[in-house]
Amino acid sequence: MEEITIYKFQLETIIEALRLTKNIYVNRKDKVETCYDRQVKQAYLFAENALKNEKDNKVSYMGNK
Repeated sequence: MEEITIYKFQLETIIEALRLTKNIYVNRKDKVETCYDRQVKQAYLFAENALKNEKDNKVSYMGNK
């Protein structure tokens, strides 16, 4: 697997965008969870792990509900 390097502020910006997306689309209680919802949650968890220098930690496709 190829590894890349980005700046911390870039990763923090990605995390913030994913957090906002989660708040708008994923965290709604009045709908069924979609594949998009799961992808956003998983991406958010990957980014958080990377920020904590834990990029090799596994993340569930289902994410944290």
